[in-house]
Amino acid sequence: MKKTLLFTLVLACAAAGLAVAQEAGSPPTAKIAVIDMPRVSAESALGKSYAAQLEKLQTDINTAAQAKQTELQKMDATIQSLQEELQKQGAVLSQDARDAKQQEIIRRGRDRQAFLEDGQAEITRMRDRAQQQAQAINNEFQVKIRPIVEEVAKAKGYDVVLDSQVAYTISREFDITRDVIAKADETTPSASAAPAAPAAPSAPPE
Repeated sequence: MKKTLLFTLVLACAAAGLAVAQEAGSPPTAKIAVIDMPRVSAESALGKSYAAQLEKLQTDINTAAQAKQTELQKMDATIQSLQEELQKQGAVLSQDARDAKQQEIIRRGRDRQAFLEDGQAEITRMRDRAQQQAQAINNEFQVKIRPIVEEVAKAKGYDVVLDSQVAYTISREFDITRDVIAKADETTPSASAAPAAPAAPSAPPE
């Protein structure tokens, strides 16, 4: 899961809103600016707030997975201990005692396998939910950042804004990234402004 919110293309103005200098019979000319959206995501308070939510989703998954992995290790240790006991004491145990210990080892092995399979299914569901939440977070960021981009573009007289990733060459004169970050920070002064993403439930590792 990526921590930054990436965009391939941002159109800052609708065609009806273009401000053009047009001579009689000549086609309209548009002023084009570029913006580095990954940088806006990484450096603006608004972007950081959403990146923090994405980070929390991944952290929740990792924490839950580690807890389940620890439980699996305990189960493995118990099974191994029983196997070692049977090997060491097998000669002195009665047939019934040996059978009982072997059955316990088999039962615990089945319990471990069931725990592992259930855990793998649960972690998959957890990741799917986290992916859906991440998409919702990304969409919300786009909704909030778009009018800010449009406002900056309008103030500077630009008609179209393209993501810098689609531009072959870029002149800093037409880069409005810093201005968008500044305007976004005026709107969202702290990284805590965006709502927290719902916590994902615990789940075991693969």
